[in-house]
Amino acid sequence: MKKILTILIAAAALFGMTSCTSEVTLTAQKDGSVLVSFEGKCGEYFKSMLKSVSDAENGPLFDVSGIKQSFYTDGFKNVAVSAPDNVSLKTSFIAPKNTFLFTSGLVLDSSNQTSVRVNRDILKKFYKSADEDIVSVLDLLLAPVFNDEEMDEEEYLETLGAFYGEDASTEIGEAEIHLTLISEDGKNKKDFTVPLSKILTLPETSVLFYSSK
Repeated sequence: MKKILTILIAAAALFGMTSCTSEVTLTAQKDGSVLVSFEGKCGEYFKSMLKSVSDAENGPLFDVSGIKQSFYTDGFKNVAVSAPDNVSLKTSFIAPKNTFLFTSGLVLDSSNQTSVRVNRDILKKFYKSADEDIVSVLDLLLAPVFNDEEMDEEEYLETLGAFYGEDASTEIGEAEIHLTLISEDGKNKKDFTVPLSKILTLPETSVLFYSSK
């Protein structure tokens, strides 16, 4: 299942779904594309989860060359990938307007500004379009957002704790995505911190919207 360590990480880097600590920066480009930089570090639970569904038990967790190729296959440009250690991953790439960052509605096409929108429909489309290997990993998260369930963050973390133990619940409960959005001219820059549990329990009627404006 080495594919799971390429396609999943490539996609999850955009949502922060495999990292206990994630730093994501999106910078608008003159041609309407966006420069994406991601830096993440897996906690012990995520590390064990990925190893349990892959062939990485006796080797590196991240297949750097495979991840890089998967980004190029998905239409991204100027891809750089590195794994400073066995639990950390750094990536950067240009996302043209025809890539799924834009076509999914996650990143909005707006002049000069960088805007990100997250709702349950966008996340469910990602889940439903994923292949069975990716779905098998996402299912391990027991996330209500993928299963047409309504559950608040406290209920979700209690469910995780009952199923996987308190350590897993604590790790996901403490996980955050640090999002930085920068306009093309560099004059507008905004920083946001989003709890991972908030995304995984996003109600049907809720929309998260972030903009560099």
